[in-house]
Amino acid sequence: MAVDDNGSGLWTTRNGHGDAMHVGDLDPARPGLEEFKVDEDGSKPSSWMADARTGRIIWSTPANGDNGRGVSGDVWAGSPGAESWSSRVDGVRDPKGTVVASRKPSSINFLSWWDGDPVRELLDGTHIDKYGTSADTRLLTGSGVHSDNGTKATPSLSGDILGDWREEVVWPTTDNTALRIYSTPYETNTRITTLLHDTQYRTALAWQNTACNQPPHPSFFIGDGMTTAPRPTVDTP
Repeated sequence: MAVDDNGSGLWTTRNGHGDAMHVGDLDPARPGLEEFKVDEDGSKPSSWMADARTGRIIWSTPANGDNGRGVSGDVWAGSPGAESWSSRVDGVRDPKGTVVASRKPSSINFLSWWDGDPVRELLDGTHIDKYGTSADTRLLTGSGVHSDNGTKATPSLSGDILGDWREEVVWPTTDNTALRIYSTPYETNTRITTLLHDTQYRTALAWQNTACNQPPHPSFFIGDGMTTAPRPTVDTP
């Protein structure tokens, strides 16, 4: 469900609770933001995408028990917009709900903009991989660190905290005496204003404090074929 800016209820799908939700410009071909969700209620759609402003369901998959994990983001340049996949639904789906790849990524967890292109990478446990329809490619394995939150295997924090739009990953050291920040070694020709200028993305770093924390999404599309990213509006006295 969504709460309006005056505190009243804006809409509800009445599909119930699930442990993963992604909100962003997942389909750059349609106006506004979208919401991808998985569902723990075995009698409700296992996964679905909705219009984030109205709650209208754009597409859904049949009920299939407790669907505990799901991810949505542009991880593959072979299909426009975000790809969506989940633990109890077959295949990788495009923003219209069509299966565009049969092999799901090895991770159904976090995401990270890590290398030089705007297509996002897979973050799971203490490693980062690049999705491929045949196999994933390992880009980073953290050494001497551990993930958090049990089987959810999340980092302490992931986000653009240093400011070049690629995302840093923070993990605690194995002995829990320090936090270690990993930053990308890849150069990029893509220029995007620091993501913390985007209000939704800044909020998304804060929501990583919750138990079922999710990767951050900005309010605009970053991915293959993206338009020029919006520049923040600066208020003047």
